[in-house]
This record gives sequence, structure tokens and C-alpha cells, in this order.
Amino acid sequence: MRARDGQGNAELAIPFVDVGGGRLGLVRHGSRHAASLRCGAMDVLVELFRHNTMMNRRLLDACKSLTADQLNSTVPGTYGSVGATLVHMANAQMAYAARLLDVPRPDPLLPDPFPGFDVLEKRFALGDAQLEEAARVKPDRQVQVTGDDPPGTWTMPVSLFLLQAINHGTDHRSHVATILTQLGIEPPDLDGWAYFFASEHMVPV
Repeated sequence: MRARDGQGNAELAIPFVDVGGGRLGLVRHGSRHAASLRCGAMDVLVELFRHNTMMNRRLLDACKSLTADQLNSTVPGTYGSVGATLVHMANAQMAYAARLLDVPRPDPLLPDPFPGFDVLEKRFALGDAQLEEAARVKPDRQVQVTGDDPPGTWTMPVSLFLLQAINHGTDHRSHVATILTQLGIEPPDLDGWAYFFASEHMVPV
């Protein structure tokens, strides 16, 4: 969207909403307000990965007391067993981080035999930290990705690749939570509200 400056020249502007005041207006590109909006968007992205980190830890803690049979349990519509899903999540995070930060990717963990929670916790901790770092580093740059479903190689904005990382973690945590529920085990609270309260973002008025 373009607006006119005081001399009648066209300037690039973006719409904004002042939630508190209920105002709708324009922010000129390059202005102080535009910079603050970019910083705000950046903070939201980092916050999403902080939520990802917290909920991965909660889920691992909830699964530590499972028996071997329970770790091998699955239900239709999920990725696989609890153990296999946790390993898949840890491996995927390392793959995303390696692509986003251009760092070496450790050898993937094998789901069978289950590697154990000590190994998983270290792998999750590294992946969580690297993804939080990636969320802070130039989210408007491009990254090249190669896939097999469908096959091909593409370039895409880092922000969209980060979106996939967030969605992937959320999806598979819900798979494990579903299996726990079917086992008669109450899964931990993993949603945004739980994160808001745990991180003290919810301020009573």
C-alpha cells in the first residue's frame, strides 16, 4: 500500500491496527513505528519457539514414567508409537536447525531400539535452543530445501520454514497426547494458555 508524503511523493506504507485504541492507520516504511512492528513480529516468532521448547520438555517429563509396552503403544491416526514419535520429533528439529543455521546435523537417532530419555533430552535441548536461535536470525532471508513428497528442490522464506517447524512439533505432540489419553494417562497441558501462565505473561488486572 502506498501513501503520499508532505510533498506529494509516493511512499511505501503498511496498514496497522492499534489494538488498545481501536485505530486503523498506515505506517510509513522505514519509520520508527515500522521498525517497532518488525521487532514485534520478531518477538512473536521467538515466543512461538519458546513455547515449543517448554512443551517438548513437558511432554518428555510426562513420558519418562511409561513402561516399555506403553512407549510402544500407538493408536490409529497418529505417527506411530510414543517412542518412535519422540525420536522423530527430535530428529526433525535437528534437520530444521541444520538447514536454518547452516550447522552440521548429527546422525539421526534410531527409534528401535529406543535410545532412552537421557539421549533424547540432550537431542531435544540442542534442537530447541538452535530453533530459538534461528527464529532470531534474519527471518526474511531465503533458504533452499529439498524434499521427496513431492520430490524437488525449492527456495522459500525462512519464516515459512520456521512455520513448518512449529506446526510439526505441535502436530506430533498432539499425537503423543492422544496415545497417552487412550492409555488412561492424562497428558500435560501443552497449549498456548498453559505457556502464557507458566511464563508469567498473564498479568491479573
